[in-house]
Amino acid sequence: MAQGNTEVETAVVSSDEDQPTLPVRLESPQTNGGRLAGTWFFGLLLSCITYGCLVLGQNHPEMYYAVIAAAVVIGLLAALLVWSALQQTLAFLLIPATTLEVEFESVAPGATMRFCVKQPGPIFLKSIRANLICIQRRERKLPIQKEGRSRSRDPERILYQENILDTDGGWLFPGQTRQWIAPLTIPEDAQDSGKADSQVTQWRIEVWGRTHMFVGFMRQYTLKVRQAD
Repeated sequence: MAQGNTEVETAVVSSDEDQPTLPVRLESPQTNGGRLAGTWFFGLLLSCITYGCLVLGQNHPEMYYAVIAAAVVIGLLAALLVWSALQQTLAFLLIPATTLEVEFESVAPGATMRFCVKQPGPIFLKSIRANLICIQRRERKLPIQKEGRSRSRDPERILYQENILDTDGGWLFPGQTRQWIAPLTIPEDAQDSGKADSQVTQWRIEVWGRTHMFVGFMRQYTLKVRQAD
């Protein structure tokens, strides 16, 4: 359930000095450059596979329809990845890095604290949203190391998702930073961050922004959830 905009404090401050508004600045589990390189890699790889299927179909008429059908499916996926990579590249080049600050380094289930999203200029921001997400996956140690891996990972599943910020943006000029401060409440039944047996639990805050034309961005930040000592 989204929190009302009446709870959000908005201000435009000078970004000449990168002073923290709240004590703890959260880190992203993956750099934008790493995510961008991975998207380009898989997009171009699937594009090459699509081209190979087309060549194979032309050289082997008996396989033409089956190979062309595979090329269409793989080609559509490749186009989506390349389009996403293009958007991410434009966002990486045109949009200054977003930062996220919170009141405490770790927060207990059921507790409430404030968080602050900061977006420096220059940028025109149509809207900005933030979601609190809990993701869990199972990791198992392999009895025999395979392909350089000593552990297997199951696909991630979302245990919890809540919109905690949804508001308008506006123009930001060089030297300006817009910040949004809002409360964040952790569910009372929230599982602690970290690994317990083979279950790995991660809490994240995802910040989504929409800018001019088709350019947008998404940043992830790791949040530590711990039972109070």
